[in-house]
Amino acid sequence: MTILLATIAIGGGLASALLTQRSALGSRLVKMLASSAMVAIVATGDPVLGGYTIFITAGLVASWFGDLALSFKNQQAFLVGLISFALAHALYTAAFFARSQMDLVSIAVSGVIMAITAAAILRWLSPHVPHRLQTPVALYVGIISVMVVASFGTSGALADPRIPSAAVLFAISDVLVARQQFVIPDVANRILGLPIYYAAQVLFAITVVFP
Repeated sequence: MTILLATIAIGGGLASALLTQRSALGSRLVKMLASSAMVAIVATGDPVLGGYTIFITAGLVASWFGDLALSFKNQQAFLVGLISFALAHALYTAAFFARSQMDLVSIAVSGVIMAITAAAILRWLSPHVPHRLQTPVALYVGIISVMVVASFGTSGALADPRIPSAAVLFAISDVLVARQQFVIPDVANRILGLPIYYAAQVLFAITVVFP
């Protein structure tokens, strides 16, 4: 069942992207099917109940609402999506702290790398982001940067490469969303970004079902 749901999620993300210019409604429906599949991985599994499971599941649900918001093409919907995904990143960060103690060396190294990366992304986006969205976008970049750093921090105590891999993939998909929204609207952003996004979410879900 997990393999089937993972296939539906990732394949549905690609199908949604390919439908973008043909049918907005069709693209939205397929996208929400994919989002529901990623949540269903946990719902149909038999995860061990605990802080990590609760926070990851809540993050997947918050992402589901973010996916719904971003399926509409206006700035209000984008802001709702931004808030939903910021909440998802915060919940994932909480999950990492609930899972294990943080490895300080991993935190330090990944923190420096992410600080440089985040600064570069903000410098790239700044000329293109409307003034009223400058602060929310900057806060969002900060939140996802913390999530990525925390994901690497878990590796010191209980190594699981799936967790930082999922976090990095999620961050890459967010960069493509920003490129689509603010810089260069292009269906290629979705064709590449949506499968990457769903792969990240599927990985997070699988770490709960198969710890």
